[in-house]
Amino acid sequence: MVAILIASQLDSQKTLDTLYTLESFLQHSNILLLDQAIKNKLFVKQNPEPELPILIEKLKRLDHHNGLPFTYSTIYHARKNNLLIAFEELNKIAKKNMYNDFYWKRFSTLLNTLQEASYPKEHLYTASVKFSHNIVFQPYKELMNLCNEQSKSSVAWKNSCIQVGKLLEHKGTIFFANMVGFALQREALKHDIDDAAALKKVMVDREILNHWRVNALKNLDFIEAQKKGPDSYYNDLVQFGERKAVENAIKLLPKPYKGEH
Repeated sequence: MVAILIASQLDSQKTLDTLYTLESFLQHSNILLLDQAIKNKLFVKQNPEPELPILIEKLKRLDHHNGLPFTYSTIYHARKNNLLIAFEELNKIAKKNMYNDFYWKRFSTLLNTLQEASYPKEHLYTASVKFSHNIVFQPYKELMNLCNEQSKSSVAWKNSCIQVGKLLEHKGTIFFANMVGFALQREALKHDIDDAAALKKVMVDREILNHWRVNALKNLDFIEAQKKGPDSYYNDLVQFGERKAVENAIKLLPKPYKGEH
């Protein structure tokens, strides 16, 4: 009953913070806990206390293959107007070959916690998705604002933001991240007529992916957590990300399916 009481009495952010103190979270993942602490300080409390850069550096060491910790570092230094260091950190994101924002790991952990607390089954998956949404998107928003501003006057920023956009387009583990990837490229390319062909390709590719997902939503009504899907779908979300999980779920549909991309 503890999770039900928490969810009914606290707002979404307080719910997340409280759930993260439960035993199942404390035993789950140092990286997930560290990520939560950084998000709280960087986007919720916006507290530039000395320990924030220390936490970011620790996450960079623990998860050095992932672009997310370097996004935090980019944003942190940009806020302090250390744009040279922010640009160096942005370049590190661009050179990564994965970008995991822990959305689905957070979803899975919240789901397990609520299940163990006998949370009502009819709201279980919707609640887990809602809580997972809570602060995952803020880094994307701030990264977009930073890239949009700096790309107007700097070719170097423009090129790096395009590369980060391509990373998110292809390696982002949630559909929203893929769309942010397209947006980063679009905004960086739209100011120069010489980039018209590249811009057109970005827009076409975005429309193809968006159309594919719209068709998937029509056939997989559990994607937006209105109901429970197959267990394999949730395992795939954590292991592979949203696009691959949806692709695998589509393969389980009766033939023919017209929404391939």
